[in-house]
Amino acid sequence: MVNGEHESIITRMGWSIEDVEQKLLHGKIDTIALPPAIVLQAVDRAENALGSEWIASYSSAKGLAPAMDIVGTGLRLASLEGLAESETLIKQIRRKDSSADAELTAICLFRSSDPLTELELYPAVGSRKADFRLRKGTEPWTTVEVTQALASKERNRIQAILRRLTDALRNIDARFVLELQFRREPTDDEISALCDHLPNFCCLPGQQRAELVDGMGFLFLDDAEIGRLRLHEIPELADTPMVGLVMFQSGGPGGAPHHQVALRIPFSDKRAEQFLTAEAKQLPKEGPGLVMICVPTSRNELRVWSDLIRRRFQPHMHTRVGGVCLFEGGMMPVGNGYGWLVQAKLIVNPHARVALPEWIHTVVASASGTLGDGAPKQSGNMPITGR
Repeated sequence: MVNGEHESIITRMGWSIEDVEQKLLHGKIDTIALPPAIVLQAVDRAENALGSEWIASYSSAKGLAPAMDIVGTGLRLASLEGLAESETLIKQIRRKDSSADAELTAICLFRSSDPLTELELYPAVGSRKADFRLRKGTEPWTTVEVTQALASKERNRIQAILRRLTDALRNIDARFVLELQFRREPTDDEISALCDHLPNFCCLPGQQRAELVDGMGFLFLDDAEIGRLRLHEIPELADTPMVGLVMFQSGGPGGAPHHQVALRIPFSDKRAEQFLTAEAKQLPKEGPGLVMICVPTSRNELRVWSDLIRRRFQPHMHTRVGGVCLFEGGMMPVGNGYGWLVQAKLIVNPHARVALPEWIHTVVASASGTLGDGAPKQSGNMPITGR
């Protein structure tokens, strides 16, 4: 499905290699680790399904990262082909609903790994509707609920912080990459102080590291090229769940990004219980149920999240949940270029009323790989995407 061998929803082929290089990438198409024909097919699919305005909303800031957002969405949209009610999800993606984007990645995880999987969107569970359900052959349906570690309210809050920081850096002549990792949530006054001092810090030559006052966190400058994320592992934060975003500021040479700022903030341990409580209500009492949580999937993040979830699997708690799948999709290095990859990990609930089918274990275990190239699945740590 994703590699273009199956019938697609494309109605025309409007994009050329030159279009992608000039209007999206501001560079050569071989920086994308996919055959050019697959790249063009993905961009066409995204435009046909989501519209030219949606494409323009990403391409206004030319560069690899926004181009890969478009390509990655086009690749994943192939997984909706033939699904009833898919237009409902497409409308939400067109509005850039982050929850819908996570749901699209979850669907793609299963359908790209095994096109024979039967999948239905929005099945009724009592008076409610779940996100989707799937099965093989005549086995019972597995009902799936998808959620995000970074909910809309939190995303808006972090995006507001990012905007304040990037706006304060807009008039700097040099291009740079800045990473901020907070030990705790900064106050408004602390953000204002950061905005005052960051321009001077970002003008320093070479790689720079600094610790913020009052135990607020850490700064890292120019430890990676723009468009490539290498999040630093800080030992004292290794057991702290984090959420984060990256923002690319336009205005660089030839329309390329001017600078890149990544921000990470601690995530409350209580949210893991809130996720399971809220999502379990959407699952049926009978039959297997799966909760999928879109989270950063670096090694430390997966370990911490896995521990949080396992502690909440008890004999008389969350027994509708057969397991939790931690997953993420995004751009990452593949060979000499960049691909759009999915990574996932399954935490099984030993106290579930109904166990998950074994084939779900297999699909999730082999899910990591580059979409669109038909290559063997690959492992790898996912960056936080700029979506």
